[in-house]
Amino acid sequence: MVNASAKVSVIIPTIGVDEWLVAAVESVLPTAADDAVDVLEVVVVLDGAPADATVPTHPLVRVVRLRERVGSAAAINAGVRIASGTYIARVDADDLAVAGRIRSQVAVLDRRADIAVVGTAATVIGPDGAELGAVDHPAGEDIGAELLRRNVLVHSSVLMRRSALEAVGGYDTRCVRMQDYDLWLRLATVGKVANLPERLTCYRAHPTQHSRNTNPFSPSAARIRASRRALARHLGVHPVVQLVRDAVWTASQAARHWGLRRPGHLR
Repeated sequence: MVNASAKVSVIIPTIGVDEWLVAAVESVLPTAADDAVDVLEVVVVLDGAPADATVPTHPLVRVVRLRERVGSAAAINAGVRIASGTYIARVDADDLAVAGRIRSQVAVLDRRADIAVVGTAATVIGPDGAELGAVDHPAGEDIGAELLRRNVLVHSSVLMRRSALEAVGGYDTRCVRMQDYDLWLRLATVGKVANLPERLTCYRAHPTQHSRNTNPFSPSAARIRASRRALARHLGVHPVVQLVRDAVWTASQAARHWGLRRPGHLR
């Protein structure tokens, strides 16, 4: 049975059940040593997973089964709809939350009602869990302007205020790729964006991960540019300045798409 008054709901979408998913779920479940439990439910969304796929049972785990694969954005939205938490946390099915992560982020949102989303720095791990590097984005409690240049939040690391997420309409299902970046840009128009400097997330780098196949000329990228311009207007940035930034961003994404540039955490 799941606590109906959960403060934090962790949403984990997946297209299948494997040892990485099990580890992801276990990384956010409270241990026997925890006196103050922050995570009161974990919502695993099986996005078109095989009918025989089963998630290990636990009193705090809820499972949403989607018969057909709908994609990450729609799957996360489906999880949010049945979640009961005031705060919504994200963990990808191949990543891990470090002990104390959720508690540290809850403290930020409890203290600062104007913050819509807070992420963390991350340790990059390989398929076998070996440490490969780190993702250390700008830290602070008001870094929304940094989003006008690039994505500065690790998707699997965030804790969002549910009210802010609902205010912007959730994830845009038109964004097949980079739906996280689009969401941060829109959240930054209704609240502040924050990042903790501590590496409280393990981001797994592997050849099959979804984020590797980004196309700067796709409809998803067009949505990103539109959201970047909207945030620039909200922050009072001159359109020409943002036009230049968008051109630089598009060129950077093109270089990555064509294999001329590797993601920073893989250099």
